[in-house]
Amino acid sequence: MKKLFLIFIFILSSCSPAIRTTVFKSYEAKPDSAEIKIYRYKMPVCDYEEIGIVNSRQRNKLISMEAVLESLIAEARKIVGDAIIGLEETNPIHNVGDYGIDRDPVLSGTIIRFIDKNCKK
Repeated sequence: MKKLFLIFIFILSSCSPAIRTTVFKSYEAKPDSAEIKIYRYKMPVCDYEEIGIVNSRQRNKLISMEAVLESLIAEARKIVGDAIIGLEETNPIHNVGDYGIDRDPVLSGTIIRFIDKNCKK
């Protein structure tokens, strides 16, 4: 029974993206309803400060890339970012020990705060 419980916990923990955040400057978290803009190819017009770098990995195919993106947005809210710039997807090679090589997709970007709170373009 204990072994079955441990297997169940392992499966549940592998059903969410693996996320890593480096914070340069922190503020109080935003509410879950706060809008976070995504800039993939263009940069914002308004002045901003970079407050962190975030990346999230799709650990298995049960996790959608939408869930991976949502995990980035949730991290941006936690450190009170207004947007994520330079969003990109990579497929780095991960060594998984005796099991060989894995190429999990990773989304990454830089979390920013707009300096002028009335300018969010």
